[in-house]
Amino acid sequence: MNARRIHIVLLLLAIALVAGCHRRPLEDASELVRIRVDVNVKAITNITQRTRYRNNPRIDELTREKEDQLRTDVMRCLVYNPLNGALLNQAFLTSKTYSDEGDQVLSGNLNISFGDFDFLLYNFDTPTTQVKGENREDQILAYTSPIPESQRKAMLGTKANAYDNVTIYYEPEHLMVARRHDVRVSPHDTLVVIETEAFSIIDTYYLQIHVEGLQYATTRATAVITGLAPSNAFGLGQITYDPSSAVCFDLRQSTDVTIEGENKDVLCAVFNTFGKLESVSSDLHVTFNVVDVSGNLQQKDVNLDEVFKTKEAIENHWLLIDETWTIEKPDVPTPGGGGFQPAVGEWEETEGSITL
Repeated sequence: MNARRIHIVLLLLAIALVAGCHRRPLEDASELVRIRVDVNVKAITNITQRTRYRNNPRIDELTREKEDQLRTDVMRCLVYNPLNGALLNQAFLTSKTYSDEGDQVLSGNLNISFGDFDFLLYNFDTPTTQVKGENREDQILAYTSPIPESQRKAMLGTKANAYDNVTIYYEPEHLMVARRHDVRVSPHDTLVVIETEAFSIIDTYYLQIHVEGLQYATTRATAVITGLAPSNAFGLGQITYDPSSAVCFDLRQSTDVTIEGENKDVLCAVFNTFGKLESVSSDLHVTFNVVDVSGNLQQKDVNLDEVFKTKEAIENHWLLIDETWTIEKPDVPTPGGGGFQPAVGEWEETEGSITL
């Protein structure tokens, strides 16, 4: 009997040892878990693609510049404690493939133990849009830097005083963000699939104004639009409100065939913003800036309160200004035809020699 009991004990011990060699320590913080994130950008590109229905030959070019921002080769994966929002670990997902539907799929490895976690992911290749406060989920913030004072003065000229209390920032680039709360990582998990989509936290708008006298403008034209959100607290999924800010961006020359009359010239842009602030609509306006061929800064202020309420703005993100800006003829003759519509005269032929 004793020999049989000893045999059973030895057998159970052997089974335990064999099973034990396949187990991983449950409290080992170096557990390696593979994270896969499906980045569905189709829902984002609709923001810019819908502007293509406008009869403007430059829109394809303008929207393509924004759509290029919706492709990424690296995403940062932040892991937070769901109880207090503190950052526990992070990884960079750089293995990129595509799904059968053509969506980007990024994956990578993450050292993490088992438990419940909050995951926050965003693309890590945006030179303009910066991120800070990542140590806490409720404090992480996407923002852009203010433009330098020299650029501010050159752009605003005599109207600089009107923006004394407004900070003008660089236009943000698209930031794709994916969030998933209360993800359970169980013992022995080697692959965790974050079943969520990444959406851009940036709004994209098309802005247009009809222009007379475009031949008197140089190739440099810009716009400053106020009444916008200064940043986005994307860990909370909301824009910030205080203080309101402005963004600046370049304008392009084009034509809109839907405009009545012979002159169909427009200045237009497709620009990004963290969002329009409803609470400061009375301050929402745009200043158009054009340097004429004489070197003078010509400007026009347009209030956008009613423009943002139009059907085109709500459904399509088109900000179509229903008035005409006349660029005044400068004091000096216009050579050629201006920067936007240049012309080259006859070249004189000169013979000579150059000593090298």
